[in-house]
Amino acid sequence: MNTLHLVTEYLRALQEQGTAYVQVDDEARGILRRWMLAAKANRRAARPGEEAPAPAAAPADAAPRPDKVPEAPGKPGPLLSLLEERSTKATDDAEGEEELIPFFRPPGDTPEQRWQSFEAMLPSWRPIQTLGTLRRTPVPGCGNRNADIMFVGEYPSYEDEATATPFRSAAGDKLDAMLRAMGLTREAIYLTLLVKFRPLQQNQTTQTRPPTAREIAFNLPILETEINLVRPKVIVALGVIAARGILGHADLPLSSFLSRHWSFNDIPVVVAHHPSYLLRTFNLPERRRLWEEMLFVMQTAGLPISPTQRNFFLPKATA
Repeated sequence: MNTLHLVTEYLRALQEQGTAYVQVDDEARGILRRWMLAAKANRRAARPGEEAPAPAAAPADAAPRPDKVPEAPGKPGPLLSLLEERSTKATDDAEGEEELIPFFRPPGDTPEQRWQSFEAMLPSWRPIQTLGTLRRTPVPGCGNRNADIMFVGEYPSYEDEATATPFRSAAGDKLDAMLRAMGLTREAIYLTLLVKFRPLQQNQTTQTRPPTAREIAFNLPILETEINLVRPKVIVALGVIAARGILGHADLPLSSFLSRHWSFNDIPVVVAHHPSYLLRTFNLPERRRLWEEMLFVMQTAGLPISPTQRNFFLPKATA
């Protein structure tokens, strides 16, 4: 991630918080001006019959640090609209070409301030809104923001969107039952979704389609911010889409993720069936494996495991 991208996203975060002006020194203003001229040159190059001059590169060691650009009223500093949006690269599944994915970085000096920025940025974050393939109502995470266990689902259902709460469908009832068996509640964990906005369809009512790889890529920076804020001891990826998004193995089937040790940013990741799977199967070995994964989650989080929980699927003694 280059310096131009960091500065752009920092300015965007300030703008979305209502800041109209920033104050910079002459050296930083000169660097920003070179970036602006390079962006204008790139735009002119896109016009037929015109050739853009070679842009001047900004020295990496002379660029202003994003965390050193103070807010200040008065004389306008460089406007965010003068900078071309820069970002990390991802693959566009529709075109098979590389495109730029924005960086989600809520500002703040403390976790509380960053959570407040997160909540303010999410509903109107421009990269998601301009993507054009997702609906406009976000479904944010919920529960304990200091939880040891973080559950990550796939994408919102109609019921999730209507209540702005993840797992409000029948699959959510199964998840609640699984949590009760673990001695937990939604209030004890942090529960969120890989994709925060319901995928858009033509003439859409209650139906929901799976997200595309492009939509997942645009949502991943948001999820990574949540993970960094919560800092759980273990992450549970519910379903193959959540597993592929978090772990980056886009072609693996769910069976390849199960019963293996994974990690994300040095945090253990356990992959499990989506709770909706329990609505469709009564396969005892599969249910036993899911429960063993949850026991491993409890163990990793340092939670006590009772004999009843440990022996839940053992044959019951007969009189």
